[in-house]
Amino acid sequence: MRLTVLGASGTYPRPGGATNGFLVREGGTSLVLELGNGCLSNLLREARLTEIDAVVITHMHIDHFGDLYPLFYALRFHPDRPWGQRLLLPGDGLGIMGRILGEDSREYLERVFAPEVLEAGRDYGVGDITLRAFPTRHPVEGYALRLEGPGWRVAYSSDSSPCPGVEEAARGTDLFICEATLPAAYEEEASHGHMTSRQAGATAATAGARKLMLTHIWPTFDVLDIVREAGETYRGEIVPAREGMTVSLEGGWHVQA
Repeated sequence: MRLTVLGASGTYPRPGGATNGFLVREGGTSLVLELGNGCLSNLLREARLTEIDAVVITHMHIDHFGDLYPLFYALRFHPDRPWGQRLLLPGDGLGIMGRILGEDSREYLERVFAPEVLEAGRDYGVGDITLRAFPTRHPVEGYALRLEGPGWRVAYSSDSSPCPGVEEAARGTDLFICEATLPAAYEEEASHGHMTSRQAGATAATAGARKLMLTHIWPTFDVLDIVREAGETYRGEIVPAREGMTVSLEGGWHVQA
């Protein structure tokens, strides 16, 4: 399994960066997890549009799905019409997208995309990858994800305050990708649906995750400070997500810049 970071910032991107997005590849399967602002450009460095087996959006906040719009247009006007792109997303996800599209574009949404509703406790198969959704604690409907393939288990917190769903998704995983939006001193501000650095570390520790990747850090804050604080509650290896970073879980834990 190889995981490439397409975007790592929370809410808005750092200079030259992008908001949340990941490409997960296993065998001949390519799965995109989130497609925030700026992620599509980075995705196209790694794969062709026609190679994506599925896109998964955990909740309908723009920094997690913003680049579905350019993906939609890239597919709609592609000369080969590779329509029917599998898209897993919450509830009325396409309806939310369509609210800012013109009528002529809106009518194509369910032709270009093949939407499936993301629901807690349900398993989804995407080629060689199986994923399960777990409920988060966030102002809108959202899901943490647990992904499994041959010999590996990865979890992604999405955006959430600490909660049982995120902890269960991460239990016993090889790699836990967890949001750490704010420094430890901002715990009250984070309580509306995000985690601090220490809370991310504590969730990873309680879940028994072997490795921790921190993402969705607000550009306002220093990434190394967030990593240091997470290390106060989690004793395993911690790496901050960076655009272009590739992690391989084949035969161990390998990080490539």
